[in-house]
Amino acid sequence: MEKNFIFIESISIYKKVFLSVILALSMFMILFDGLFYGLILLGISLRFLMQNGVELDLADMKFRKLNSWYGIKFGKWQTLPKIEYVSIFETKKGSRLRASGGSAAHFSTVIFKLNLFYSKNKHLTLLSSEDKNKVFTIGDNISKILDVKFHNATKK
Repeated sequence: MEKNFIFIESISIYKKVFLSVILALSMFMILFDGLFYGLILLGISLRFLMQNGVELDLADMKFRKLNSWYGIKFGKWQTLPKIEYVSIFETKKGSRLRASGGSAAHFSTVIFKLNLFYSKNKHLTLLSSEDKNKVFTIGDNISKILDVKFHNATKK
């Protein structure tokens, strides 16, 4: 069974292409035009191209909260605390779309979160996904490797 897991939030391909063009434009501006505006665009594009996540090494009982930029991962390894249980729960991720007339439409998507709980109420969120089966399978595998309980909090 796999003992290394990497969970990184995804960025849409359109957003990645758009921000990569902004990144190239900012480099051009820094070299040939205005240093100030180029640095502002560079900072914005670097920030929005950064992906956050968690890497879990259950063989060595370590984890790291990581930042990834074009596949290059940064983060400091820490010792994994004694995990009491693994939990999956259902929540909603909402967004609002405004029109020029002042009206707004609210959209919400059901997502499932996978958490590792330790020290009674502290937790480490590993994964947020719309795919319940994926989250459930990963959570079940991790709970078997760690030999802890797996709580399914999605049942009503």
